[in-house]
Amino acid sequence: MGSPHLLLLAGIGGHAPDEALDSLSTLTGTVSVVYVTAWRSGEQVRADWERRGLRGEFLDADDLDAAVEAAAALHGRLPLHGVVTYSELLLRPQAEIAARLGLPGNPPEAVAVAQSKARQRLVFAEHGVPSPQFEVITSERDLAAAAARVGLPGVFKPSLGAGSQSVRLVSTYTELIHAFTAARAEETAFLQLDEAYLLEQRMALETDGDSGYAAYCSVESLLADGTAHHLAVSDRLPLEHGYAEEGVVLPSRLDEAVQAAVVDVAERAIRAIGLVSGAVHTEIALTADGPRVIEVNARAGGPLPTMFKVAAGYDYAAEIGRSALGLQPSGPPEFTRVALLRFLPIPAGNWRVAAQTPVEEVLRAFPELVYVSPRFTPGQRVSRQRTLHLASFMVGAPDRAAARAVTRQVEQALDIRLVPGFDATTGADRD
Repeated sequence: MGSPHLLLLAGIGGHAPDEALDSLSTLTGTVSVVYVTAWRSGEQVRADWERRGLRGEFLDADDLDAAVEAAAALHGRLPLHGVVTYSELLLRPQAEIAARLGLPGNPPEAVAVAQSKARQRLVFAEHGVPSPQFEVITSERDLAAAAARVGLPGVFKPSLGAGSQSVRLVSTYTELIHAFTAARAEETAFLQLDEAYLLEQRMALETDGDSGYAAYCSVESLLADGTAHHLAVSDRLPLEHGYAEEGVVLPSRLDEAVQAAVVDVAERAIRAIGLVSGAVHTEIALTADGPRVIEVNARAGGPLPTMFKVAAGYDYAAEIGRSALGLQPSGPPEFTRVALLRFLPIPAGNWRVAAQTPVEEVLRAFPELVYVSPRFTPGQRVSRQRTLHLASFMVGAPDRAAARAVTRQVEQALDIRLVPGFDATTGADRD
């Protein structure tokens, strides 16, 4: 192929653009960027791109449709060989660009199913893929029937969403009405709309017995030319704050038989949706009746590219780029360490950050830390309306026990202290 021309779609979420550019530049020296500015300016990413001296172009686009048109125009000037994104919110334009220009990629219809939890459930039911019982809700008139058919307590969630935002356990009909009303009023970062919501059978995900882990995991896969290469299974830490994610551990502690079973279910789910290219992140519940699909995401789980590098020295982001060029994976990851990503959930209620240890101080104290990412600074207001987490950090360690031990120490060292209420006098508002 010589020096292929890769296009990176960026703008919000997913693997950090500067790290993505580092990975993609190992494949080719011609990497263009279309940056969707609907959420924030792309000037810092533009500077990162220019600093690398890559061939190609850096283009801004106002929205998703403009991103597709910008890519098509770029293709007319300098033909593209592949288009890649690491963001859930940019999957639709990625698929539309690939289909329009005849590039490797997922069919737009498959991506539309993958982005709609309601459509996923319908497809799984049609193809016999094990998943929880469900009812689709599109208006208040559907609530009573959904509660009667699924039963309460149940799990309410938006069909279009990410990061467990607006996912709630509802135990009574009144709670279901409140969850539906609140979800419709909440803002979303998605630029497309989905008026559907789901009420699902509750699966006990919080803990997996006395294992010290939650009763769900995920399968991390890479699709190339229709073939699924299942790279690893990752574990989850116990859920202690509703459905706010607490942490991810790679590789899994599950035995070979359980991992084979969850990989088989993931494969069936991927095929049912019709995905054929790129990364897939399939979350699976570990139930007494066997594995059941929670959801399929047609992209890498947010922290997974970095976790693969820490635990296996494996450049997952570059491998996703290879798939976008129609190339087979260079090989499977070989794990020599453990990566653990810890999320610190926001407790229910309204808070203000009273104090937290500076990041630089924590990084100096723990050489095992890969990064620390606080979401707030002292004095800021805190609630679950915009994010479910106070901070996140990642550690690399020789084994799971060491990773868990360091994680507890880092959490204590961060010392994030909250005081109740938005009217607490702990500093000036910065939001």
